[in-house]
Amino acid sequence: MSNPTEKTKYLLDTNILIGFSIWTPIYFHGDFWSKLANSLKNGDWVLLDVVVGEIKYEGDLKKWCKEQKGKGCVRTISENDRNRAVEINNLYKMIDDTTQNSIADPYLIAYAEANKLGIVTREIRKEKNENLWKIPDVCDALNIEIVKKPEDFLKKIGF
Repeated sequence: MSNPTEKTKYLLDTNILIGFSIWTPIYFHGDFWSKLANSLKNGDWVLLDVVVGEIKYEGDLKKWCKEQKGKGCVRTISENDRNRAVEINNLYKMIDDTTQNSIADPYLIAYAEANKLGIVTREIRKEKNENLWKIPDVCDALNIEIVKKPEDFLKKIGF
């Protein structure tokens, strides 16, 4: 059981980082991104290599992520995380075999589970007729905290 005075740390899903970059562009809101980088450096939240790998388009966000990686602030998933991600995807099919969409999601969940972290995502729950599980559904099943509103995440890390 975790210490009730400890605050939960969070992983960001790729959609949160992309959303931040759309609504608070780095070139207009450098102070925001500086504070976000400092809170990452201080360990208030965790950025995973698999999330950084999902940032496909060259631009300010990809550059910012590379800078964080260069500072040693991007964590790499372990072999245990990889194995657990495969188990999670076998139990709760998340990855689309055709498009390979959501490929990072089981890794994100495996890392969160192993390190007792929450996940911040804008992903919605799956519809009844959908075959693929979504991050909130799997987190519910595995008792991992989900934060849906970026504002709530920023407050929780003392932004």
